[in-house]
Amino acid sequence: MKKFVCSVCGYVYEGAEAPAQCPICKAPKEKFNEVTTAGSFATVHEVGVAKGVDPEIYKELVANFNGECAEVGMYLAMARQADREGYPEISAAFTKYAFEEAEHAAKFAELLGEVLTADTKKNLQMRVDAETGACAGKFELAKLAKQQNLDA
Repeated sequence: MKKFVCSVCGYVYEGAEAPAQCPICKAPKEKFNEVTTAGSFATVHEVGVAKGVDPEIYKELVANFNGECAEVGMYLAMARQADREGYPEISAAFTKYAFEEAEHAAKFAELLGEVLTADTKKNLQMRVDAETGACAGKFELAKLAKQQNLDA
């Protein structure tokens, strides 16, 4: 079984020979190219590729990461407010924006390679440790607020 790719629309056909016509764009058989090599990606995302870059670039990458993270929280807070005011469509839009900003933050995190590694098991352990500490910190803050009669 061979693979053929239509050079007009990218349709992939598997068979002994290229089809007489592309079923998608109707290009003739001559527009099909046989795939003779294994597929490969144009680029591969690697964690930490920005390590050791020019300090000014590094500073801007960190600033962008922090900004994107802040925007996630801001948009989600705006979504919650829109829900409270009875605007579910606006809430959904803000939530979508938050996830777009989270995607941006993730890309900066991957470039920097400081808040994650290229090892899922290690990432899980890092997050368990971090969340344990964060919960302890929130508990201490809650106790302080309660002492000052600021609990809900």
